[in-house]
Amino acid sequence: MRVWLLLVASVTCVSSVQAGRILFLSPIGSMSHKNFFMGIINALADHGNQITLVSAYQSSKLRENVREVVLPDMDIFSSIVPYLFAGKMTGPFTFLQNAPGFCSDALEKEEMQNLLTEEFDLIMLSAFISDCFLSVVHRMKVPFIYVIPAGLMGPFSHMTGNQNFPSFVASKMFSFIHPMTFTQRAVNAVSEAMQGIVIEYHVMHSIENECRRRGLCPDDMPSIHTIRYNYSIALINSVKTIDLPPRPFVPAVVHVGGIHCQPPQPLPKDLEDWVKGAGKDGFIFFSLGSAVPPSSMPEKHRKTFVEVFGSLKQRVLWKWDKDTMEDLTPNVRLGKWFPQQDILGDSRLRLFITHGGLLSTLESMYHGVPVLGMPVFGDQETNMREVESDGWGSVLLWDDLTPDTLKNKIQFVMQNNGFKTRVAQKSAVMKDQPQHPSEVAVYWVEYVMRHKGAAHLRCPALDMPWYKLYNVDVWASVAGVVLLLFWLLYRLLRALFRCLFSLGAKRKLD
Repeated sequence: MRVWLLLVASVTCVSSVQAGRILFLSPIGSMSHKNFFMGIINALADHGNQITLVSAYQSSKLRENVREVVLPDMDIFSSIVPYLFAGKMTGPFTFLQNAPGFCSDALEKEEMQNLLTEEFDLIMLSAFISDCFLSVVHRMKVPFIYVIPAGLMGPFSHMTGNQNFPSFVASKMFSFIHPMTFTQRAVNAVSEAMQGIVIEYHVMHSIENECRRRGLCPDDMPSIHTIRYNYSIALINSVKTIDLPPRPFVPAVVHVGGIHCQPPQPLPKDLEDWVKGAGKDGFIFFSLGSAVPPSSMPEKHRKTFVEVFGSLKQRVLWKWDKDTMEDLTPNVRLGKWFPQQDILGDSRLRLFITHGGLLSTLESMYHGVPVLGMPVFGDQETNMREVESDGWGSVLLWDDLTPDTLKNKIQFVMQNNGFKTRVAQKSAVMKDQPQHPSEVAVYWVEYVMRHKGAAHLRCPALDMPWYKLYNVDVWASVAGVVLLLFWLLYRLLRALFRCLFSLGAKRKLD
């Protein structure tokens, strides 16, 4: 009898799960963002869902039930910020300045507009300067999920109703590490507040105005603020158990960090032969990621790398966007693309020199590889400072780059056994999860579809003004009552003392 009941329950459970038609909107972002998104998309496709992906980048291969719609001329790094070595905040500030026009440019593309006549069960929206695409959510009247290609930082916390704690969670604008000094906490708190004001009341307002001006946001559409707070869940690129320092999250924030990480496969034969030739000294891998064109680095820095790499016993794989380099030494091999995770998982790898992007940082941790971080822009320095503080890598800033500093840092990281031990521990913690991130993503996305948006997960903080959320009015009232009581007590004691003194004076006169 019990077995029969279990079979019936299993059949009922399976029959209640139906494949959905999902529109995944990632119109603006970097290739690294897409790598994270593809981990989610592939997991959903493997579970039978039909996904239409809107992106600025063409995929090399797709699952059978994934359709890709590519928006031409929407690569932000070639269109908006062609030179990223100008400073770590140059890219983010430029993104925000160009967000209103760039978002509407993507929305009005013919390829995107053609999709508005189709029907979908769910929309998944990248949270990276894509707010004008909330008009698509309004038009289609279906639940939507935010997909955040980073951790839950700054404005993203406010957007999801998840309270931020600038007292111990540092802004990605700075390289502060917990515990922060009083000055750092003050700077962090003020900057977080200012970021929120700029994003909420300037950038988003400008995006909405531009969208309405072009007729892309219909007249009957509520404000972008109203729509965005009706999200169902947010999938974030973070692993809860390795967040430093740990912090609380509302139920609608779902961690799927590392979903793109995978066990290494054997290297292609030509690369395998080249690595094998390195012998017992092994090899080093150097990559600045997908957003930073390595050939855009100042020439003096390029010469520094050539000089130092040529002096090493190890062979060096260098991700470079040109076919050749005239002064390259024989122990260095260039390539426009390398199978990064297969390389990071190779036991002969001695060091990963990285720009410190979030995906590369997670991949390094997953495969247990110590890193030398050379951050270029955005959150990369903060990522690498956290790695350095956590004891499995070191940081070298471009302003400090010389042949001596580079060689010393390379030797320091490769020879430090403590780094290897620590990153192995981090790797074990990252992999020790009750479910694989792909299973988590699939469950919660389908949960939203099953429960028609899952409004019961909505955090009340989204609907409360700040003074109610933090009980400012309550504590102000309590303070007012206490002050009133102290004032009344003061007046009472004052009157009592006056009465006593007047009686004493009267007795003396008598």
